[in-house]
Amino acid sequence: MIKISFLLLSIILFISSCSRDVDTTEKFHEIISHTPQESINELLAGNKRFLNDKLININHLEQIELTKHGHKPHAVILSCMDSRVPPEIIFDQGIGNIFVIRNAGNLEDQNVLGSLEYTVHKSTAKVIMVMGHSHCGAVTGALDDIKHGHLSQLVEQIKPSIQNHDTKKKSVIETAKQSVHFTIKDILQRSKTIRDLVQQKKIELVGAFYDVETGEVKILEEYK
Repeated sequence: MIKISFLLLSIILFISSCSRDVDTTEKFHEIISHTPQESINELLAGNKRFLNDKLININHLEQIELTKHGHKPHAVILSCMDSRVPPEIIFDQGIGNIFVIRNAGNLEDQNVLGSLEYTVHKSTAKVIMVMGHSHCGAVTGALDDIKHGHLSQLVEQIKPSIQNHDTKKKSVIETAKQSVHFTIKDILQRSKTIRDLVQQKKIELVGAFYDVETGEVKILEEYK
């Protein structure tokens, strides 16, 4: 009886150790992207892992150790500040794999442009992704013509993107998507550094949209 119990315990411990080994080999930190498309593919694959509850970049203490002397992010995400839209999580990128710039309405200004230029000219990013989302408060504020302090000038920047539809929800979604399009156009018009790199196909500038109801990110092909 003792021998049988010991044998069962040994089998359980062996299976457990194998499982841990598999988990360890599946986890990775630094993502090497040689082309913009590889970077886009990794972002979409990470979102799929997020949707399927199969995150692999979750050992944050290990990632801190691996990045303490440097990092090589493969993409930069310009997204809204909405607390429901954390890029490192929804793309399963963890610490050190992506640059993230966030402000209400995912708008760009001189500081944002300078940051974007750094990520693609002085650092390692292959993709600039401008990402809007559903239920965006800044977009809703523009549709409602909110006027309050510095918020007024922010929503004014979104107003040229306003799309009116039968329902408020649809209007918010389509306005948010159009705002992504306008931001991309502004970036290309205002930044020679980024424009040249896009024309040379060294980087890609893409639009994306996050659905806060489902957690899914989709590339906005019509706004590329």
